[in-house]
Amino acid sequence: MAPLPFASAVAPLSDFFQRLTRVSLKEPKITLGVDIGSAAVKVVALGPRRGGSARPILGQQLIPLPAGQETDASEAVKSAVAALHVPLRTVNLSVSGQWVIMRVVEMPALKPDEMKQALPFEAQRYLPFNVQDVVIDGVVLGPSDANKSWVLIVACKKELLQRRIDCIKRAGLDAALIDVDALALANSLLVQGNGRLKEGTRALVNVGAQMTNVVVFKDTIPYLVRDIPWGGEKFVRSIADQLGKESAAVAQELMQGEPSREVLDAMKPTTESLVAELQLSFDYFENRFGHPPDELLVTGGLSLCAGFVEAVKSHLTQTVSVWTPASGLSGQFTVAYGLALRAN
Repeated sequence: MAPLPFASAVAPLSDFFQRLTRVSLKEPKITLGVDIGSAAVKVVALGPRRGGSARPILGQQLIPLPAGQETDASEAVKSAVAALHVPLRTVNLSVSGQWVIMRVVEMPALKPDEMKQALPFEAQRYLPFNVQDVVIDGVVLGPSDANKSWVLIVACKKELLQRRIDCIKRAGLDAALIDVDALALANSLLVQGNGRLKEGTRALVNVGAQMTNVVVFKDTIPYLVRDIPWGGEKFVRSIADQLGKESAAVAQELMQGEPSREVLDAMKPTTESLVAELQLSFDYFENRFGHPPDELLVTGGLSLCAGFVEAVKSHLTQTVSVWTPASGLSGQFTVAYGLALRAN
């Protein structure tokens, strides 16, 4: 199965979120996926497929970013790409967060041209900002009844897109396309299963430093995509506050991979707020599509933290497990890997 389609080609800016269409099966020789997070830049390079095998991983690189809201990631991007020594200057990027709105809505079954015209009018019902300030795209997921369809609408503020473009240009690179973190995650899972995921519902949960991306699938279709403002930084601060310790000391202990019993015990109440948000998403999904997720696949940087998945599992009845996108890649690279799978 081709990767889930959310593509954007470069310039002009209004074309960054082009009409959502399936990705061509034609694959380039090399692609670079660049995930610019709040705490680190992650890059994955993929080579061409050989036969029926998966595309080989040519390299991976993680460059931490200094703390601060105004951190310029361009030097980290430049260093990460240079370290891979690949003959390519174009990269695939993604966006997420409060300036990206993703909604699955029910719309009349329309022809492609009619759908394109209708999207801005439908999207403005859910936007917290002026429709003139965003780029909007959408894709039909499937029928809801004989005359209506489920449609995924994605809107992103132009300012955020421009920041990403400027960052990459300062790094001496060009953007080939821009995706959304949650859909890059979906691509990673679908490609790993060759589009043949077992029937049922499952949630892919990517926990980063400041943001958690959630994708809930019904069979192979992502009918719910959401960003939750909760991540590793809030996790560490909450544990530190409970124990009366400095955040830096807690972070160091977690990085060493052998947290003390008191830190492990503090993880359960610390994850309650995340699980509450996840449960809201699952309840919403069940109300619309009939069944909550049977399992949670946890990825992202925090999935590497000893005790974290067990803490999440303690609040839920579903199966919860750590998931990685490919052999030799940790969960930190799931978004970058999904981006590298995309071809313009």
